[in-house]
Amino acid sequence: MSRSGEHAKIYELVKASEKLFNYEMDLDAEELASLKKEAEAFLPSHGIIAHLVLARVACLNNDLDAMRQHHAVILEMSPDDPAGYRDYSDSLRKLGYYSEAREMARRAYELHPNDGELLRLLLKSCVISGLFQASWRYLDLVIKSNARIMTREYNFLTAAVQFFRETDISDAELERLQQITLAVLRLEELVPIGALRSPAVHMELLHAAPDPTGMNTSSPQQFLMWGIQTSVQGDRLGMLNERLCQTISRSQLTQQILTHVKIRFFHRTRDGMLSTGFNF
Repeated sequence: MSRSGEHAKIYELVKASEKLFNYEMDLDAEELASLKKEAEAFLPSHGIIAHLVLARVACLNNDLDAMRQHHAVILEMSPDDPAGYRDYSDSLRKLGYYSEAREMARRAYELHPNDGELLRLLLKSCVISGLFQASWRYLDLVIKSNARIMTREYNFLTAAVQFFRETDISDAELERLQQITLAVLRLEELVPIGALRSPAVHMELLHAAPDPTGMNTSSPQQFLMWGIQTSVQGDRLGMLNERLCQTISRSQLTQQILTHVKIRFFHRTRDGMLSTGFNF
């Protein structure tokens, strides 16, 4: 194969893996196997790119160990390239390892602090891992750097940070709640599902429904609705959420956070990005 033909082939390979990784919800096992075989052929000549494609395939196959191994090789080969940490963050987030994904996003940002997109990734990674107070600092940097931030995201984060300060709920508690939730999902051999404009995580500040009897005249209580999207639905989804509630009730989390934060699994959808709150 000529050099130009080889470059064209590797470019097509990367784009194909990117499309499957970021946009496809219904994966084809044969297509993933073919992609893996093609990438392995390029390991001697295009090591970093081949390992990236193989890491994506492993991630899509829910093969955590193989995914970690391929990303580790990339970081070893190019330790000063923020792209390696960013890509590792993407894979970890896709499998629901949100706290680890945040740390990889932080390392990418520290290598290139003037990159607005890396800053946005770090901001969002803080939020989905429960670090709302920490996200406030990065939100300020995003605004100062003129990086992209949606109005509804700014409004949600501003209100959420104030809400958690007023209710005295710490980032550590929120992160613990998220980790408990993802542990329940992994026990069922499931991962968060998000693709295209369908988010894996949705957060929104809501108010409790008014008392239909009219006996309670106090203001409706505000709470954070924290949804994590999955592939299950119907009775199985109901049982999954019941198991989650039981697990959370047995945890050491305070009544304060259990009152003000409701975290649930919901079924994946192609209906598009929700227009309120925070989505990732």
